[in-house]
Amino acid sequence: MDRLNRVITIILGGGRGTRLMPLTLKRSKPAVSFGGKYRLVDIPISNCLHAGLTKVFVLTQFNSYSLNRHVHSSYVMKDFRGSFVEVFAAEQTPDNQEWFQGTADAVRQVMSHLRAYNPTHVLILSGDQLYTMDLREFVLSHMDSSESITVATTAVERESARGFGIMRTENGRITEFVEKPRDEALLDSLAQPDKRYLASMGIYVFCFDTLDRLLNTHATCTDFGREIIPAALKEEPVRAFRHEGYWEDIGTIRSFYEANLMLTRRVPEVELYSPDRPIYTNARFLPPSRLSGCQVEESLICDGCYINGAHIKRSIIGIRSVIGNGSEITDSIVMGADEYDFRNPPPGLLPQAIGQDVVIRRAIIDKGARIGADVHLVNEKNLEEYEDAYVHIHEGIICVPRETMIPSGYRI
Repeated sequence: MDRLNRVITIILGGGRGTRLMPLTLKRSKPAVSFGGKYRLVDIPISNCLHAGLTKVFVLTQFNSYSLNRHVHSSYVMKDFRGSFVEVFAAEQTPDNQEWFQGTADAVRQVMSHLRAYNPTHVLILSGDQLYTMDLREFVLSHMDSSESITVATTAVERESARGFGIMRTENGRITEFVEKPRDEALLDSLAQPDKRYLASMGIYVFCFDTLDRLLNTHATCTDFGREIIPAALKEEPVRAFRHEGYWEDIGTIRSFYEANLMLTRRVPEVELYSPDRPIYTNARFLPPSRLSGCQVEESLICDGCYINGAHIKRSIIGIRSVIGNGSEITDSIVMGADEYDFRNPPPGLLPQAIGQDVVIRRAIIDKGARIGADVHLVNEKNLEEYEDAYVHIHEGIICVPRETMIPSGYRI
């Protein structure tokens, strides 16, 4: 029997995602579109399935409808061997009236359900990260060690270190762990010989009995990185697993924007075209995209698009996108739409489309946007932060919220 058969994977659905607003206004972070046709949660789920980890729970709570629907429609795989990808929604019970209070509390609240599967280990992942890590190698290396906890780590630069759990290691074991260090002297003391910092990826594997004991012993602790892992270091050895490949925590508008546009490079750091490791998602059965008189450079055009006479450069054009004649889209992400209505929009509304002679640069256009003709979304004044009825600008990047209608002639 495969040793991974008794490993339960928990993918954390995330909190309010305020730093990713307005993309998280109506959905949780893992449900945000990625790469034009996927959702962020498809990344960890696909990594699990490729690793042979086929007992997967996605814990959801905040703005969970879109995420729950996507998981249910995309991963219909339960079989007689016990394989599944299922949503585990926060619940109130006679014994507990509280919703999930943090990462550790969320896992604590579902432990009674996990016992029914008699697991030997629990793998804990985040639902909003992009990485190329081989989870099979990670879990098996933990099983082959003598430790009860393994934390996945990656090297980051000093300017990023303040946003992560930073650790010191010795002979592969973690000797010190500081969540989001701010003090300059402390940062100096935690630096590696190469002047970089060893950061927690928020990916953990626990022996089930150890996890159960820690969550019960530290019953008031609600977060793994801030409380459970530092507490565990005082009680037993904790192992570090060094990941050398690509990893990005999709926590801000800028990180989301840059991770998406990375996919348009000639040699991206995350490969979408590997026949052995596809990214799974909802099978939508859309028609091929139709392009007429277009100029497209270094871009991804997803299924079901209808594009006439547009110039598209270093951009991602999502499913069911409709783009009018003479429009120019550069360094941007267009998420597309959940349905077509460009021929017959509802009364009083523009079509779900980008109209004629529209100019878009360094922007994220969320799903279902209705953009009239001769609109310019270019941030002419180089604003870092701005908001009006039609757009948000964060870190210099224009964001058009989901289902926003922008009238013809609008300029920013």
